[in-house]
Amino acid sequence: MQTEMPVQTEPKSLIERLEDLIVTNELPPGTHLRETALAQRMGVSRTPLRDALTRLAEMGWVKLIPNVGAFVREITPLEVAELFLVRKELEGLAAEMVCRRWSPEVERNLRALADQYKEHRLAGRYYETRVANCQFHRAIVDASGCQALIDTIQRGRMIVRSEMARHPFEDRLGQTPPEWAVTHYDMLDALASGDPAQARQAAERHLDQVRTRLLDMLR
Repeated sequence: MQTEMPVQTEPKSLIERLEDLIVTNELPPGTHLRETALAQRMGVSRTPLRDALTRLAEMGWVKLIPNVGAFVREITPLEVAELFLVRKELEGLAAEMVCRRWSPEVERNLRALADQYKEHRLAGRYYETRVANCQFHRAIVDASGCQALIDTIQRGRMIVRSEMARHPFEDRLGQTPPEWAVTHYDMLDALASGDPAQARQAAERHLDQVRTRLLDMLR
């Protein structure tokens, strides 16, 4: 399985690189993060690695046990569902703003990404589908033109974290039917409608579907 994440315009920090290894399951839950071996793997000394692990512990990805070491922490369905709750509010706002800024160029870009997502989904390319989904949602946020909103979502890496972290739970629930790939086109129609409220509702409904499925697991 491929392990590269969506392309970014700036080099990734050590924290982001470690987070990628966690959310793509190269460092699965429960993994003992031995400093010497991990520092060598990441090409850094142990001091910046310790700092990165401390930050990841604050973010909820790593568990630090005194006199024992660092371990990849189990992520619960509830935690992923909470990420989607925050995304729902922020991406709903983004959709509203994109609707007001709609243009042929924005439509071409988003439609190409929706086509790419559908192609991977129908072909059963699971990881590529996840990446394409991240790219589609990130493009909507970027098209909002609101730098504060873009920074908030990117700083928390909410899209990548929630999309990649949810897959172990969805495996247990069973795979989503391939025909659900067309839901991105429903969002495109709403964004192009000229009705910002409709665009917001479509984005919120889209993200709520996943959150509802994860919360159903807990019940």
